[in-house]
Amino acid sequence: MACKAGSRLHPVILIVAGFAVVLTCDWSSRISWGASDLPQGTAETEDALRLEPVVVSASRIEQRLRDVPANVTVITKEDIRKSAARTVDDLLRQVPGFSLFRRSSTLVNNPPSQGVSLRGIGPSATSRTLVLLDGVPFNDPFGGWVYWSKVPLESIDRIEVTRGGGSAVYGNYALGGVINIVTRRPEAQVAQSKLELGTRNTVDADLLASHVMGPWAASLEGSFFRTDGFKVVREDQRGAVDIDADSSHETFNGRVEYRPTVGSSLFLGGSFFHEDRGNGTPLQVNSTEAGYVATGGRLKTAEGSDWQLTLFSHLQTFHNTFSRIFNNRNSEALTIDQEVPSIALGGSLQWAKRIFPQHLLTAGIDARWIEGESDDGVFNSAGTTITAQRNAGGVQTFFGLFAQDIFTLTPQLELTAALRFDYWQNSNGFRTETDLASGQVTQTDFRSKSETNVSPKLAILYRPTDDLSLRGSFYQAFRAPTLNELYRQFRVQQVVTLGNSELGPERLTGGEVGADYVPATGWLAKLTGFWNELEDPISNVTLPKPFPKDCGDPFPPTCRRKENLGRTRSRGVEAELRYTPSPPWEFSVSYLYNDSTVLSFPADPSLEGKRVLQVPEHMYTLGMRYLNAAVLNASVQGRFVSAQFEDDQNTAELGSFFVVDVMLWRPISFPKVSVGEIFLAVENLFDTTYAVGKDPSTGVVTTGTPLLVHGGIRIRF
Repeated sequence: MACKAGSRLHPVILIVAGFAVVLTCDWSSRISWGASDLPQGTAETEDALRLEPVVVSASRIEQRLRDVPANVTVITKEDIRKSAARTVDDLLRQVPGFSLFRRSSTLVNNPPSQGVSLRGIGPSATSRTLVLLDGVPFNDPFGGWVYWSKVPLESIDRIEVTRGGGSAVYGNYALGGVINIVTRRPEAQVAQSKLELGTRNTVDADLLASHVMGPWAASLEGSFFRTDGFKVVREDQRGAVDIDADSSHETFNGRVEYRPTVGSSLFLGGSFFHEDRGNGTPLQVNSTEAGYVATGGRLKTAEGSDWQLTLFSHLQTFHNTFSRIFNNRNSEALTIDQEVPSIALGGSLQWAKRIFPQHLLTAGIDARWIEGESDDGVFNSAGTTITAQRNAGGVQTFFGLFAQDIFTLTPQLELTAALRFDYWQNSNGFRTETDLASGQVTQTDFRSKSETNVSPKLAILYRPTDDLSLRGSFYQAFRAPTLNELYRQFRVQQVVTLGNSELGPERLTGGEVGADYVPATGWLAKLTGFWNELEDPISNVTLPKPFPKDCGDPFPPTCRRKENLGRTRSRGVEAELRYTPSPPWEFSVSYLYNDSTVLSFPADPSLEGKRVLQVPEHMYTLGMRYLNAAVLNASVQGRFVSAQFEDDQNTAELGSFFVVDVMLWRPISFPKVSVGEIFLAVENLFDTTYAVGKDPSTGVVTTGTPLLVHGGIRIRF
């Protein structure tokens, strides 16, 4: 098939990718990977876990966790090793309010269903939360979803989840908050590996090596994952076309750092990712190849300024096939063979300085350029021959500038004020339809469109005692439509969805109040109430018949188009409680109540007052850990998700479920190995069957992750 953007930009891509750059934290903020990096179950390890981690995602500068006026959860590398999760998204499901568009794991999820949301702000295939990797945007530049598999768990130092609108400093996507994945920094003469095997022919292997020599440091990591997966359609509805949804991927990461002086640092990093997936039938498959190159630097001047420069590039090609499944599910026919090439270039410059003892000022600018398109081969009714070629895409350009002041009025009282201006433009939008039999070409050029947005935030933090912190904030945030929403057409089972080049941004207004309290030794309690209203959410609107030609009439029973419509409200309560009665034991519970409702919907007023689709009203997590290296370390986690609706009419209900995961591990000794560990994990211990999706036309139900068992070994030289 033709690849208009790819063929036009290929030489430019190769040149830019070789020289793109990005910044990370300087070496003074690195966390050492000593032998204690592997859980030992000692009192010293437990003391270290109680130390406050540094949080950088909330305000773009380093702050102690207790100084951030927002509800922030930090998942440490120790938490990761004590979890049965094998992907970042499964790990994040323990955080109140975290959800993907679908409730299933990315082990079997098609990438465009991996959009992330916090606090139930209208989950969709496109994320309404900004995800960062070491401070660099990680959301897919074309579609906004997230490739969670790109980041091996072994490479992560911590994950910072900051809830609440973050556009005042970060701009686009940060409607529900910001998730920052912080990877480990290189250290001297280290090699570590993990080999994990599991049911359903699953293999997960990781090898990492790093070294420090004088001012230079480098690391290299390779990761491989493969699984036969499982069938995703409910057992009583399966037909001959239903097979296991398998997946495999490889990731390679490299990094070089240079620190010529105490106050300056540079680095160059990059990664390559390849993934192949089967989506549950013989003809529905997808694959991705993605590259990332980045470099940057940090300079601390004698007069107290802290300068950070970041440049980065993403290059990606996503291939996907769609099919029409007949009612008996015993046969299928291809409908679309789609390839989506995209490229993104970006950068930022940030300055921070303390002015007098009371003011910590931060200001910066950033920009991003994205080009991508969808190249579709459209099949005939029998699914045997491509009869038409459809190409659609465009260019997006973003520019933003922001300023922030963290004002310490007294040691107990702190105010934060931030303001950001964003400008973006959609340009060069086009759609080309080619009838391969006649050679007739229909060209449509979409008009260029530009938008601006101003995002303010005001927050207060008050600590009347060392054991109690009170916080509150007000914010506005936005999300611009993606190239995927503007131009791409796709099909899921019997539903065709069209893009819309006239889409405008989504805008959110919200606030929260909360408290963090240590009532006694070993206890930590957090309580937050929040309220958000989302204006002009991008929604899929069902079209009346006769359908537009783009829908492929007469084949799809349902055709939809993306539109800016209405207003939704999300309000609720987040609660977290942790209790450590003695070093071997730790208990935790987290809970989310979320009332997410459609307030207005002009296209269909009957939807007003109904719940927002794909948002459960209640979620809670129960956790228990026992650490005894001499015997066995154990972690048990239970997760409950209440019922939610698949459709906007609230007729297709996906029932509630409760699943339990177990993790067991123990240190062991090997010759010439500094640290070793064996582990065994069980996901969905009781093999609970739960629905994650329901086709509105056929009623076919897809189900979530069944019982999975996997275990292996970690060693460190």
